[in-house]
Amino acid sequence: MNIRSILYGISVCAFLAVGISENKAVAQQETPSKDLSAELGNKYFDALDYLLKNTWMADTLIKQRIQPAFAYGIVFPGLIKFSAIRNIMETGATRTLYVQSGRKYAHYEMGRFQMKPSFAELVERTVTRQKITTEKFDLKNTAKARGERARRLDSQEWQLKYLVMFIRIMDKRFAHIKWKSDDDKVRFYATAYSVGFNRDERTIKRMMNPHTVWRKSKEANSRVRCGDIAQWFFVNDGYRFKVDF
Repeated sequence: MNIRSILYGISVCAFLAVGISENKAVAQQETPSKDLSAELGNKYFDALDYLLKNTWMADTLIKQRIQPAFAYGIVFPGLIKFSAIRNIMETGATRTLYVQSGRKYAHYEMGRFQMKPSFAELVERTVTRQKITTEKFDLKNTAKARGERARRLDSQEWQLKYLVMFIRIMDKRFAHIKWKSDDDKVRFYATAYSVGFNRDERTIKRMMNPHTVWRKSKEANSRVRCGDIAQWFFVNDGYRFKVDF
């Protein structure tokens, strides 16, 4: 065997090694390798317990022909973030500012699903424009309209309605995407829910990468993304809520 053949063999092996390592990196990015339920601790199981106890939400979603496991995956990161005490303390003053002073104060999170008034208004405008719902919304930029929106977000029933409308919007807007799996889809939807569903497909997918952080976990060097949490829940605990249509 001459030197040229040896060098060619080494080059081929190196090329294959790089390809394998890249595939592994993609796989690691798409599927969380750690047990996120253990890493997130009691917050994870409190959120899971809330869903198990509130069966009326699953019943409502089923009537809308929406898979409860899928819908819950989208909002599960928000359920983990929710704190009843912090919700009362922080949203009171901010809500007043939003209602009285306008949209620049519309980016605070409230309720179990951690919805923002800015998110709710965008949903209202989109479903009204696209005629996706029969609900009637006051879309004027007035204190009255903002007050009504804030009151809706105080209601868990209305937060669930907003979630249903969000899913309808996403289904219509991204109908062209061929999903690799249901958990791939829930990861995308959860990211869009977090960063803004009005962003384009490329931006949402970019926000799903490891550099987009939802929170720091207890481990100093570990970072968790909202899409990862949604995917982990759907794959490992979604079976508790799945139904056959």
